[in-house]
Amino acid sequence: MQEDITEKVKEMYNRGRSIREIAKELSMSYSRTRKILKDSGVQFRGKTPPQLIQQVIEYGKQGYSANKISKLLNMNSNTVLRILKKHNLVKTKRKLTQDKVQRIAEMYKSGASIYKIAKELDISTNLVVYYLKKLHLKN
Repeated sequence: MQEDITEKVKEMYNRGRSIREIAKELSMSYSRTRKILKDSGVQFRGKTPPQLIQQVIEYGKQGYSANKISKLLNMNSNTVLRILKKHNLVKTKRKLTQDKVQRIAEMYKSGASIYKIAKELDISTNLVVYYLKKLHLKN
């Protein structure tokens, strides 16, 4: 009986039906349907087309952030991150030297805008704000 259901689920999936469609038609839960497929060794289809994955990889190699890539390609940023991680293209968070942190504080105290500080130090405005908050110079 269980083997019949497993074969039916596998056959439907291999014909192109989605897990949700199969679960609904066979009156099973999504998770049970997915578990049957997983336990029987079925290779899941990725929802992201290969050409889109290739574009993400190319942008990643050019140094674009996951957030920027997701906006450019109109994709979920978590999907982009997963693809970049899989291909070892994730940027590590940059830690600033103590000199740069002090420079941020000095420039801000002397009246420089967050944008100007970021431009001059070649860092993001978010990073400037992060350190200003950490130094209790900005709420």
